Amino acid sequence: MKTSAPKPKSSDVSTMSSATKSYWAQWDSLLIQDGVLCRKWENVLGDSCHLQMVVPMAKVLDVLQLYHNGCSGGHLGVKRTLLKIRERFYCVHCRDDVEDWCRKCTSCAAVKGPQTRSRGALKLYNVGAPWERIAIDVAGPFLESESGNKYFMVVMDYFTTWPEVFVITNQEASTVANKLFYEVFCRFGVPLEINSDLQRNLESQIFQEICRVMGTHKTRTTSYHPQFDGMVERFNQTLERYLAKVVEKRQ
Repeated sequence: MKTSAPKPKSSDVSTMSSATKSYWAQWDSLLIQDGVLCRKWENVLGDSCHLQMVVPMAKVLDVLQLYHNGCSGGHLGVKRTLLKIRERFYCVHCRDDVEDWCRKCTSCAAVKGPQTRSRGALKLYNVGAPWERIAIDVAGPFLESESGNKYFMVVMDYFTTWPEVFVITNQEASTVANKLFYEVFCRFGVPLEINSDLQRNLESQIFQEICRVMGTHKTRTTSYHPQFDGMVERFNQTLERYLAKVVEKRQ
């Protein structure tokens, strides 16, 4: 392709490896850009196209390490890891490589473990618009960061399930209320309802007074029934799993 030669005949590649034959079959989709072999990739609808860098076999493990084990990778599953890689790179048998890599990842095996199926009878809570009803929860304490933060405040919208995560130094009612007002209310508007568990900071007089002034109805879960607010509790589980995979061995 560097010499702009025509496509080789099938007889010329019949004795070569399966990877070579695969690239030969995609000859019309390959091109050289800035000295790098790339592949034109179209989406399913065929209305957009972008270039993928063809990864040499010697660099495949580096890409997998970066996109799965790296801090920006988050040890995602096969499907999501494959989607992230395909946004920029291409190699033959990419799916097989990703499946093998995820299956052999010791961090994923140690943290995820077997999945248990919930047997509770779930009911739907109807919400009519984004940010009409939100859920709030405080997770922690975690190891203190260099900025002095030890807790995560998680806010999720019931309509879109969009999560917002904020780091806070403590879980006092004034700290939570201040972060909620400036980071959520000022950006998305004041919700009609706020749901939380029975944490004392979220049931304090300060927090209740803020809800009263803003015209927000405060609801709460029942004791020993975290599944009442399963959406945010499930997100906390996912967040803590990601943190457990990227934290240093000595914490």
